[in-house]
Amino acid sequence: PMSLKRLFPSVSVFVKTLGLVYSKRSMLRTLGWVESVRTGKPCRKDGSPIPWMNYHVIRFLDERLNKDLSLFEYGSGNSTMFYASKVGYVKSIEMDEGWFNYVRDSMPDNVDLVLFKADGTAHYREISGHQDRKFDVVVVDAAERTECLMHADKAVTDRGVIMLDDATPEVHAPGMEHLDSKGFRRLDFEGLKPASIRAYRTSIFYRDGNCLGI
Repeated sequence: PMSLKRLFPSVSVFVKTLGLVYSKRSMLRTLGWVESVRTGKPCRKDGSPIPWMNYHVIRFLDERLNKDLSLFEYGSGNSTMFYASKVGYVKSIEMDEGWFNYVRDSMPDNVDLVLFKADGTAHYREISGHQDRKFDVVVVDAAERTECLMHADKAVTDRGVIMLDDATPEVHAPGMEHLDSKGFRRLDFEGLKPASIRAYRTSIFYRDGNCLGI
């Protein structure tokens, strides 16, 4: 006799889908995807913060970031707290005053959270290169991503890397081509994000001797 799976394939798919959400062994639970849906924030199973990036690049960063590194971030939030737990110093530039006021009191001591206000001295896209130091990692994960990419190479150390979340070559091509002209190569990570249902890409731009050992 034919199995129920063959007779009712849609039922089998439905049962498997329920298992993804409700089984204690489900990857969606162990990664924190279910908790992220419940809270509306990117987090692990225990509620600790992670970036709103795909799980493949989060695991990579978990293994490669260390306290000897400094990091500059366009945008702020759970990602800032994650980076602060991994590296020695984080400078995060936030342009939304309401969000800045919401998150600033939750930031650890090794985070310098700054509200960006245009004053004519520098555009938002250029601000990473207008700091009093260079950084080992520059994260582009907010507004004007293509334009920020085109200035980020001025902000990194000789061993520095640049990360672009929600990377889309068709959209961000000018910034990617600029980094290619500066000797950067590209490594893509693609997969599911916390609370998402589709694949997203994060691209890391690196050169020889970089701080992440790529």
